[in-house]
Amino acid sequence: MKYLPLIWSGIWRKRSRTVLMLLQIVSAFTLFGVLQGLSSGIKQAIASTHGDRLYIASSVSVGDPLPIGLLERIRSTPGILAASPYASFGGTYRKPDQSVPVIATDVAPYFRIYDEARVSPSDAVHTLKSTRSGAIVGSELAKRYGWKVGDRFTLQSAVAKRDGSHDWTFEVVGVYRVPEDSTDSASAVVTNYDYLNQSRAEGADTTTVFVATVRDASQAAAVSLAIDNAFANSDHETRTQSEGDLVAAQLQQTVDLDFIVRSIVGAVFFALLLATGALMMQSLRERTPELAVLKTVGFSDRRILLLMLAESIALCLLAGALGLALGAALLPMARALVGFAHMPLIVVAAGLGFAVLLALVAGAVPALRGSRLQVVDALAGR
Repeated sequence: MKYLPLIWSGIWRKRSRTVLMLLQIVSAFTLFGVLQGLSSGIKQAIASTHGDRLYIASSVSVGDPLPIGLLERIRSTPGILAASPYASFGGTYRKPDQSVPVIATDVAPYFRIYDEARVSPSDAVHTLKSTRSGAIVGSELAKRYGWKVGDRFTLQSAVAKRDGSHDWTFEVVGVYRVPEDSTDSASAVVTNYDYLNQSRAEGADTTTVFVATVRDASQAAAVSLAIDNAFANSDHETRTQSEGDLVAAQLQQTVDLDFIVRSIVGAVFFALLLATGALMMQSLRERTPELAVLKTVGFSDRRILLLMLAESIALCLLAGALGLALGAALLPMARALVGFAHMPLIVVAAGLGFAVLLALVAGAVPALRGSRLQVVDALAGR
């Protein structure tokens, strides 16, 4: 503890240089925190998906419709606990920028598959089955637009009805929420598949995908293969994926996030290492007489070495912590993408570890040179 004032004085010996180094390191660790936070958050989101939940889509394209007749064959596949069509379309409520997703499905098996959802009132699912244009709305939507059970609302959609209208009217029979989920997943309207199927002008008796759940998550791969084999060489071949595989595949099609994160962080830290090392060497040259005086009053080579490394570690840890804190403050802006609003602790620990590593690598050469200074030569300016 008695060396802390000396370390602190050495760090702030030349304030302009110290501020420049702080800005460099803070910027690098802010970028590291945001990128690694996104990457780790997405991996956590994939890991938290339901391994027993399957999505059956066309092998040609996810957007290629499948006939509703495939549903009974899927339900009869050994291992399947429940299956339902999942025909989604979008609408707007009152204003063009107020978009509302709609899911047309077989409501009873749908909420059995998505068993994390809590529906109120308790008889809402039964009521929806007997109410052709009924809807169970997500709690986020109900809160946003003030909808409650018994209300009627109309959405304008690009999906045309048989009468030529684009207005879809729904009656609220219940509200669902997802208690353990902090994202906006409870922000869709769930309605009867028959309502969509009998009213739309095009695409009758088809669905975008089928969703299903298996009795045992460990058998998901085998059940997926059985479903795809059942429709192999038919006019409508399928591709079945678990929820985690589907999310990972969609992400991979969009961007190789791991490669981007590694490339950017690697380049930034390499440049930071060079810049920090150069500034610390400059600091050593300026402090040569001071180090010689410390040796004169009894500081050993080992103590000088540790003193300079301690300065480097303290500076990098301080800047790294500030950068990670700034990154943690910026990360919630990406909540809609990754579904979480905090930086994982593993990213904080890795960031602080990198800060120490940066300090040791950048400060090693200056510290060694400082510890090997000859007092006579240093005081003589040689």
